[in-house]
Amino acid sequence: MNFAEITFISVIVIVVAFYLITIWPAQREQKRQQQTIRDLQVGDEVVTTSGFFARIKEIHTPEEGPVQLILDLGHGLEVRALTSAIIRRVTEEKTVEGPEGQTKGA
Repeated sequence: MNFAEITFISVIVIVVAFYLITIWPAQREQKRQQQTIRDLQVGDEVVTTSGFFARIKEIHTPEEGPVQLILDLGHGLEVRALTSAIIRRVTEEKTVEGPEGQTKGA
């Protein structure tokens, strides 16, 4: 192999490594985030991009424009937000019955 071939192969390896280290995980995270947003339901507890914990009270799906959520922040405080303001859904701890019939957190 001559110098040009080695240089070309090195550049290809660097591009593939860059893709695998940076772009591919970001795409997987984005797909996971989109799936989480699609699965939101009334009553789900979520965390917003501002760091607020809220419960979804209503979901409005207009014919045009983005989906809007009515979030209950507690004590009767409600705000309207876009789905893009949701970072993640807060999942409840599932309970599992132990051997003695006692309930334990999973």
